[in-house]
Amino acid sequence: MKKLKMVLFFSALTITGCSSTYVGKVSDPSRKVVNVDGYEINVISHVDSDSYEAFGGESFGYDALKLKRAQVSAIENVSGCKVVDSEYSNTFVRTLHAQVKC
Repeated sequence: MKKLKMVLFFSALTITGCSSTYVGKVSDPSRKVVNVDGYEINVISHVDSDSYEAFGGESFGYDALKLKRAQVSAIENVSGCKVVDSEYSNTFVRTLHAQVKC
């Protein structure tokens, strides 16, 4: 019983609204939703920095290059700046981290 409680506790901790979880990203107050080339892209800005995250898009049958272009475009649309560097997250599938320069 104690082991079950521990598993439930850590499961609940994992899926709560922490910003390092997908649930936390979806509920982030800075999140903007942009539609680009048929993809619904979520963009999150990071306070006091030129960093942005973009995630979302189709789960199945997506074109990786087209999705990345859409994510970059969505970040540039939301930020009003140019993406100068980007990389995909090791933790979240199809989450692009980007730096912008205005």
